[in-house]
Amino acid sequence: MSLPGPAAALCAAGLFAMVGIAAVPSGDSGAGPHVAARSAGHAPPHIEGPPPGHTGGFGEPTCATCHFGAPLNEPGSALEVVGLEGGYRPGQRHPVTIRFESFDMLAAGFQGAFRFADGDRRGAGAGEIQPLDDRVTAVRGENGTEYVQHTRAGSAPTDGVAQWTFEWRAPDADAPVVLHLAANSGGGDDSPLDDLVYALSITVPPRGR
Repeated sequence: MSLPGPAAALCAAGLFAMVGIAAVPSGDSGAGPHVAARSAGHAPPHIEGPPPGHTGGFGEPTCATCHFGAPLNEPGSALEVVGLEGGYRPGQRHPVTIRFESFDMLAAGFQGAFRFADGDRRGAGAGEIQPLDDRVTAVRGENGTEYVQHTRAGSAPTDGVAQWTFEWRAPDADAPVVLHLAANSGGGDDSPLDDLVYALSITVPPRGR
């Protein structure tokens, strides 16, 4: 398979590694499944976290070109977000937990981003991320978008379950926000083979002040 220049360069550098993030490119909010592509490369692990901009939302590239083993969202695993079920309160802080369960998972990773879902600010970063422990960090991409993702300490699951908790300060605005989230279940063998990639997007509406 021939990859476009930037993606090929990242693959060759081994940056697409521990977190095999899959795209969700279709729809108004960038949601929609896409099958992980095969690659002939063999990327070393990147357990510190993926490069910024690999959630698959709003046309971002993905790490699925270097992490493969099954179609996106293969049945048998679960990726969920806890803490945003009732929407968000503008300007308020919300504890958010990402829970990822996958059979035989020995290494885990994720990346997510909160952005405005529509309107004039569609695709712009929404709110701020505050890590609560050493399992999670926040990084900023070249376009200014803030991404929340795992760290080295956060890459080790327990009995096939990985959890990451952080605080999201919602934007001081009355507009829907979309969270694009992707996660990778790895075998812990420093190989991109036989990885399982999962992705989802959820729209979080404001619920008043």
